[in-house]
Amino acid sequence: MEKESVNSVDETSPGSTDPFFIKMPDAPLISSADALRIEKELLDRLKSRGPRASTLKPLAIFYSRVGQQETAYRHLKTWMKHTKNSDELAECLLMCGQLAEQVDQPKSAIAFYREGLQVGSQDPQVSYYLHNNLGYCLSNEAEFEQALHHCEAAIKMDATRSNAYKNLGLCHQGLGHYGEAAAAWIKALHTDASDPRPLELLDKLLVHQAVVLEQEIPDIRRQVEACRHALATAKTGRFADWARGLTLN
Repeated sequence: MEKESVNSVDETSPGSTDPFFIKMPDAPLISSADALRIEKELLDRLKSRGPRASTLKPLAIFYSRVGQQETAYRHLKTWMKHTKNSDELAECLLMCGQLAEQVDQPKSAIAFYREGLQVGSQDPQVSYYLHNNLGYCLSNEAEFEQALHHCEAAIKMDATRSNAYKNLGLCHQGLGHYGEAAAAWIKALHTDASDPRPLELLDKLLVHQAVVLEQEIPDIRRQVEACRHALATAKTGRFADWARGLTLN
């Protein structure tokens, strides 16, 4: 799906330095006829029920999945304008951050996530992903110390998700903490053995920093092989429950 720039943002709106991002699973291909039908149904629901979370959120998700991020953002802006609920506003800002990431606007994504955290949410999943996604974006901008704080905050909120461990590893790698990076990726893989990315990062780090890693983690090669086995086992479907749910960042 080709990404298009979000270039019609009202510079006076909240998060005007902009953000959008929970990575959503790839949706099945939708035929043109089905897309038109779904779009009509969602727009009719909006017309009959008015602007609210239950009508605007599905529209934003739909448009983001069919490559119309700018239209998705317009609906999220409408949601922000009408909601008086801080939990909804925080979730909306999280989604805005996700959209900004989808269209390669990391600074906008960072601004949205920060604003979402400032608003605050009682939903632990929303709070987790605000911290996690902000950590990811800051790490990509080489703001490793700040990113580390947000990844650790996400892990404190939910230690059963792998995303923040994976991003924590990126932070430690950026700071030159190679042993800590390897440990974070090992933890990420044991938390979700269906995701191959931590092992890819481990293998690459081991190639370039073998001496340091073997000093800091004497059995690092055994642990990496255990991770490789866990990943291969998960692919067989014996631990399919590990693969369920959203895969973010």
